[in-house]
Amino acid sequence: MSLVGLTVITGASIFSASPWVAILGSTIVLALLFLFSTYRQFSPAKLVLCGIALAALIEGLVHFALASGQQEIYEILAWLAGSTYRVSPEAALRLAAVSFVVILGLYVLHPWLSLISAGRSFAQARGLAVPKAYVLMLLGVALLCAMVTATMGPVAFVGLLAPHVAVMLGARLAKQQIIVSALVGALLLSFADLISQWIFYPSQVAAGTLVSIIGGIYFIALLVRGQRQARA
Repeated sequence: MSLVGLTVITGASIFSASPWVAILGSTIVLALLFLFSTYRQFSPAKLVLCGIALAALIEGLVHFALASGQQEIYEILAWLAGSTYRVSPEAALRLAAVSFVVILGLYVLHPWLSLISAGRSFAQARGLAVPKAYVLMLLGVALLCAMVTATMGPVAFVGLLAPHVAVMLGARLAKQQIIVSALVGALLLSFADLISQWIFYPSQVAAGTLVSIIGGIYFIALLVRGQRQARA
């Protein structure tokens, strides 16, 4: 939302905006999420509900900005699709460097994830400060989301799809899931980008659009499979 707002207000290109703008917007959203979830001590259900509400609010504000009818809306629409078409080598290297550092940091903290996955009470009994652990790990996630969004636009389904595939591939421990999810996400986006350039060559479909299609089909297949298993 911060990038869209900057483009609408100043007329600057959304593709040339500083990553710090996206980081600022991501930090504000994360602060709101903390504010609404703190009194429930970061309950997973509360975090999900707050996240859905904030996502709906931001999406509404983005559509309101698009309804202004300014010339920049075409560039914003292209950015919202999540395309790698205008990503410069410098931006790609910057994203790779930040992703490596953040993923490495989260990997170092994998014991926290293992304790939290066993239950809040169990983690606290083991001496883990659960709220502080949530804050630190969510800050890393927010930084990753901000850098990806600033580089190529929103590509939401990669973050939803990659962990499920990692578990299906046998990654059971937290440290395994972090590495496998990162590799699966990178391969999925690379595959989507390759296919998107090949289908309508010489035109290009945004990789984020294709990933959303793949992710939607995948989750629908999971729902159908779950219903069949429930009936059996």
